[in-house]
Amino acid sequence: MRTRHVTTALGLLATAGLLAACSGAATTSAAAPAAAEHGNAGGSSYGTTTVGSAAPAPTGITIGKPPTADVQRSVRAAYTVPSGTFLTSFDGVIARAVGLGGYVASSATSPAPGGRIVAGSVTLEIPAASIASFLNGMPSTFVASSIDFSSVDHYAAFVDVNAELTSAHAQLHALDGLLAKATTLADITTIEQQIETVQVETDTYQGELNGLTASVVMASATIALAERGSTLVVAAPSALNNGLSNGWHNAGQVTGTLVDALITAIPVLVILAMALAGWRLIPRWLRRTPRPLP
Repeated sequence: MRTRHVTTALGLLATAGLLAACSGAATTSAAAPAAAEHGNAGGSSYGTTTVGSAAPAPTGITIGKPPTADVQRSVRAAYTVPSGTFLTSFDGVIARAVGLGGYVASSATSPAPGGRIVAGSVTLEIPAASIASFLNGMPSTFVASSIDFSSVDHYAAFVDVNAELTSAHAQLHALDGLLAKATTLADITTIEQQIETVQVETDTYQGELNGLTASVVMASATIALAERGSTLVVAAPSALNNGLSNGWHNAGQVTGTLVDALITAIPVLVILAMALAGWRLIPRWLRRTPRPLP
């Protein structure tokens, strides 16, 4: 009898456990679609991607990316060359720069007393990546007197101009959208004027960006050449320049003398004015001279 009761109790417990397990599975299976539906309605995927759908592409504007190197480089180098080879050496330096993709920005030469050109300098714009090979490739007959490097970091300028340019493009995009929705003539006219103003700003920022990019892409190289042992002609100042210089010098001296005299005389004039004022303030009976007794 006791065994029958124990068996019945165990059967009831097993049945209750099976019912609880079925109920939990049903709840879980019903909650999963609800959670998925809630996630779709709220715009969240929680790491899951629906088959057949794609994430929207980013709409950010990317304008005017700065180059990898944002440093403007320049070099000044002076060389001496063998006597009688200046013009050949000068033309050779220019030809090598042009061959590397550069160009001449300016040049100047100086003659010897006999009139022959023996010295000069040229400023070249050369791709920054080739400036080292340009200097290392100088002929062995060139003897370097000095080589000076300098650089300017334009990173902050790139950041500022890119931010302004991006903002201007975004404003243009917004104004284009407003213009498409405008219905009255007054609104259309106002929006077009605003678009014109922003377009001018955009062109200005783009020009600044182009200038910055060009300044870091190209490096400036000033090369000075002179024949060894040469003597240059010193230009004598003209008579007109001497006359003007002497005239200004004399005028300055005269003006300085007058100013010194005026500054010296001011205290004396002040003392005389105070004495005259005091004399006028004294009563007349004190200023009169006493008559002599008979």
